[in-house]
Amino acid sequence: MLLVMPVRSPFSRKEHSLQHVLRSLCTALLVSSAASAVDLNGLTAIGPLASYTKSADGITITCADQSQVRFQVLAADLIRVRASLGHGLPARDHSWAIAKTSWDVPRWILQEEPNDLVLTTDELELVVHRSPVLVEFRDAATHHVINSDARPMAYDPKSGTVAAAKKLGLEEHFYGLGEKAARLDKRRGQFTMWNSDTPGYHEGTDPIYQDIPFYLGWQDGVAYGIFLDNSFRTNFDFGANLDGYTAFSAEGGEMNYYFFWGPSIKKILGRYADLTGRMPMPPKWALGNQQSRWSYFPDTLAEQIVSRYRAEDLPLDVLHLDIHYMNGYRVFTWSPQRFPDPSGFTAKLRKEGVKVVVIVDPGVKYQSPVPGATDPTSNPELAPQDQSYYIFNQGLANDYFLKRKNGQLWIGEVWPGKAVFTDYTMEAAATWWGDALRAYTDHGVAGIWNDMNEPSDFIDQTGKTQMDIITYDGGAYTPYAENRNVFALNMARATYEGLMRLRPDQRPYIITRAAYAGIQRYSTMWTGDNTATWDTLALSIPMYETLGLSGEPFVGGDIGGFIGRTNGELMSRWYELGFLTPFCRNHAEITAYDHEPWRFGSYYEGIIRKYLKLRYRLLPFLYNELEEAHRTGVPIFRPLLLNYQNDYNTISIDDEFMVGADLLAAPVLRPAETRRLVYLPEGTWFDFWTGGQFKGGTTIQADAPLETIPLFVHAGAIIPMGPEMNYVGEKTGPLTFNIYPGAQGRVDLSLYEDDGVSQGYLNGTVRRTTVSYQATAAGAEIHVSAPAGSYQPGRRTLIFSVRLAPAAKEVLLDGHPLPSVRSGQTAPGWSKSGDSLCIQFDDNGQERIVQIR
Repeated sequence: MLLVMPVRSPFSRKEHSLQHVLRSLCTALLVSSAASAVDLNGLTAIGPLASYTKSADGITITCADQSQVRFQVLAADLIRVRASLGHGLPARDHSWAIAKTSWDVPRWILQEEPNDLVLTTDELELVVHRSPVLVEFRDAATHHVINSDARPMAYDPKSGTVAAAKKLGLEEHFYGLGEKAARLDKRRGQFTMWNSDTPGYHEGTDPIYQDIPFYLGWQDGVAYGIFLDNSFRTNFDFGANLDGYTAFSAEGGEMNYYFFWGPSIKKILGRYADLTGRMPMPPKWALGNQQSRWSYFPDTLAEQIVSRYRAEDLPLDVLHLDIHYMNGYRVFTWSPQRFPDPSGFTAKLRKEGVKVVVIVDPGVKYQSPVPGATDPTSNPELAPQDQSYYIFNQGLANDYFLKRKNGQLWIGEVWPGKAVFTDYTMEAAATWWGDALRAYTDHGVAGIWNDMNEPSDFIDQTGKTQMDIITYDGGAYTPYAENRNVFALNMARATYEGLMRLRPDQRPYIITRAAYAGIQRYSTMWTGDNTATWDTLALSIPMYETLGLSGEPFVGGDIGGFIGRTNGELMSRWYELGFLTPFCRNHAEITAYDHEPWRFGSYYEGIIRKYLKLRYRLLPFLYNELEEAHRTGVPIFRPLLLNYQNDYNTISIDDEFMVGADLLAAPVLRPAETRRLVYLPEGTWFDFWTGGQFKGGTTIQADAPLETIPLFVHAGAIIPMGPEMNYVGEKTGPLTFNIYPGAQGRVDLSLYEDDGVSQGYLNGTVRRTTVSYQATAAGAEIHVSAPAGSYQPGRRTLIFSVRLAPAAKEVLLDGHPLPSVRSGQTAPGWSKSGDSLCIQFDDNGQERIVQIR
């Protein structure tokens, strides 16, 4: 059955016929929406161990069938398993995903036993059974089996398929694999890694836009990780078969995986970030509210959207321009009719505190120049382009576009019609693409939005007719089947490196739709063309959580849903979730009813305004969590399981989430509901809105009228907050520390700050301040450390709001009494309101001690 749904289509564009539009619709809908099973039948198992050799960082075994398997010790908790099945390991060892290739080898020993080889580090035991060859990982401290092969690695010498099967534990659960339209716990599921343009996806659609072949296994409170670094089409089976095993396979290449031992999930995510790279700090304004539509044009309409935001007292930092800003949908150009003065346009919005982000697709219009036509040497992006398209000419002249085996250009079809695609695996081509971004940076564009980069092709979005395309790949000339999944990764790399060359002291801001492992080094991401339904709203939580567990800290989705018509209730509930996602953007397709917050009437707009303003007040908290993600690889948007790994109740909860370690949110995900069940893990929890307390380890019934999301703070937390703002950087203070004392009487926070825009944070231009609260026999004490680092945030007031504060008769600052002031007064002093104590004084950049008596 062919389901008709709206996808991006040109509609009234003169250069496209109605037949083209219909063909685009149909080809988009013919993309596979079901994962392929891992079929082990008919595969040849590797032979028994015949010999082995030892090197400084591991061992290599040779099997009776000439298969070779190398076990490489990278860290005490990380071992790489690289196998070439049926023949020896090739000399070339390259991955676009891997950031760290040189490791300080830890101590390890090898023991020979009659039936096994046992390689032991301080944390892991690797057991290699000789016949048949089976791999087993054990905890070095307890000798407990963590993960083991259910059968030998296997392969098909004709097709090139390689596969591994692992034993499935009775209480083993699985998480990760990047962007999946699926629930949080992947147990009993099967999934395919093959970047695919899938508009209007729903739960169960697979594959979709991006793939990260990295997953976490959890059993009895302990966790391990496996990253299958194979960019061919790969498949994963987490017990969906009836044979009691998990399995993963690839349609070519090596069996190449990394085994991570926790037992902590956070430790695994940190090690994965070591291996594939850490997210650089994006500009702070990327945490601001962002507005988009396919499309805002002409420039005067885009300006009106920004003016309306300001008139409605709605915070806004970014406006996105979709494909209609271009000249005939040619990338690296501007429409002379719709955006005749792009520099003036971006400057006008900057005065309002708004940055411009433009969409950039990989498809370059296939356009031979008219004989005699030439391209201008300065500002070619502003030229007419109808006689000669400078980007196509440059790419063709330098042989930068992908070709088929027979030497012909691969000509696909996207928005400009016939199109060619850059081979980003060719360094000169990647550099050219990155340098071409001058067409935007010269005109004040602040960020780049990479779309359609699976890559999408209206002729064949499955990629099946593209398998004879060859990629340069460092001179290896590898097939498209191996590099389709890294196409978007390399496009993001070219974009990131280009922006770094063009603006070396500014932080690049890039958004991507498709991705492979390692994408966090270059880009943030969003979950593509979702739908305006309650089901999609609910699905977004496990999707964001899964992306975070797959090494991508900065994620989000189209608030309100990209495809279809939303309403005020759905939009309000969506913002009640979206105001806490790292990427917060409202976006809609070209035929959808307008999605801007004021479109649904003042009541719903008031709810949206409430949460956008709260997001901006929470920016110090969110930015602090963002820096932790940059430093540790642990995501901002988290499933409860990540913070409460030993709590069995959390293993499948995916209708709640946490931001950092202490803020828990339970959005309403169904229409007309005003109450919902909320599970609170161990400890004491404060209601964010009322200050009421709840004992954890239980499920409560929470009130949730339309204007309220159930929101809780764990006792023992400090939540830093700033002032209300129209845009990031508008104000410097006051800075408020909301203190929620815990059972131990002590609370600590390390606050990170920097300028939010430059690369200075890499050179120490930062500020770290430790704030501690300690209950004492006399009352309590707050200690503010002397800041470390050279960054200076400017003059501001510090406010400390203490929940459940002790009865206070006096408050001393650095040994001197502070005056008692009326609640809400802005002068230095202290006041009491209910069970909360408020203390404020100026930040002088020195160590401060507050005593509450």
